[in-house]
Amino acid sequence: MKITKEHIQKYLHGKANAAEVDAIHKALNNNQINLDDWFPESEWCNMTEDASFERNNLIKQSVIKKIKTQHRQRHIYKLLKYAAVLVVIGAIGWASIPFWEISKQAPQITEQPLKNAPKLRPPGNLYYINSGNMPMQIDVPDGSKIDLYPNSEVKFVDNFSAQPVRDIHLKGKAKFAVAKDKSKPFIVHSTGLTTTALGTVFSVDEQQSTAVTKVKLFEGRIQVTGLDHKLNTQPLNLEFVPNEEITVNHEKLQILAEARMNTSAFNRKGFYLEKQNTLIFKNLALKDVLHIISQNYKVKLDFNSEAIEDKYYSGTYHNDPSVFKKILSDIQELHHIIIKYTE
Repeated sequence: MKITKEHIQKYLHGKANAAEVDAIHKALNNNQINLDDWFPESEWCNMTEDASFERNNLIKQSVIKKIKTQHRQRHIYKLLKYAAVLVVIGAIGWASIPFWEISKQAPQITEQPLKNAPKLRPPGNLYYINSGNMPMQIDVPDGSKIDLYPNSEVKFVDNFSAQPVRDIHLKGKAKFAVAKDKSKPFIVHSTGLTTTALGTVFSVDEQQSTAVTKVKLFEGRIQVTGLDHKLNTQPLNLEFVPNEEITVNHEKLQILAEARMNTSAFNRKGFYLEKQNTLIFKNLALKDVLHIISQNYKVKLDFNSEAIEDKYYSGTYHNDPSVFKKILSDIQELHHIIIKYTE
């Protein structure tokens, strides 16, 4: 019987009769079928390596048995094509062809579900808005407390366990009593500023103006940092101790008011205030005075840091773009120090 493409097609689709099947098997075993006629080299060379189908290991073993040691080099090309043909036969129609008998059933592999596999749930956001007339008390998942003032909003995740920090996003005014956790800083993000604490009590208030934020510390320590995306501004990075506070124009990163505790023999508290275009310094440490000048007038100051230790300054000035020169001149004359500046 001469094997044709029609016979091969019937064989692949399980429609060949017993005589045709037997003839095809003999032709395959004796290499009497020109495989390139119905399965060109251009096609089987491009077959994916991981073609997977039922009983493919049995086909592989059958192919290996066909390789005789004395003819390996001569028949390797034909055998590779033969293996490719068998791959196609198995992938296309193996399940529908009942003529191939096997002595052993391939082991059945069943997928077993993992027992007690933890189900990780991404943290969700908690969002509070106080539209009333009294402060709203909010419990934070870490044990911290928030007093959210009227017309204010706050947002944070409902579980900090998987978070490296405790981020709180605030619009308006709130007071925070922070649970101590040295491994997870408590960071309040307000417009243009971040206030960081490990365990403390402080308030952040941006209700005074759309451009102004006031931060006040009651207990512990905090760090106030200006966002570094502000153009043409000096970096703002200050630390505070209890009963100290700062008011910042967060659009320009200019200090509008600052109250500091100090060890002055005259007054335990010094402050700076910008009011009605007037600058007021009252018993404020020189290091804080010079930082305010550098921050607000965008100048770089060069001085001996040891020369300004334990020195304080008071003065009142009319504000204008060059007033910092007058202030620096007065400080140098009063304290006999040299301060150089670069605009």
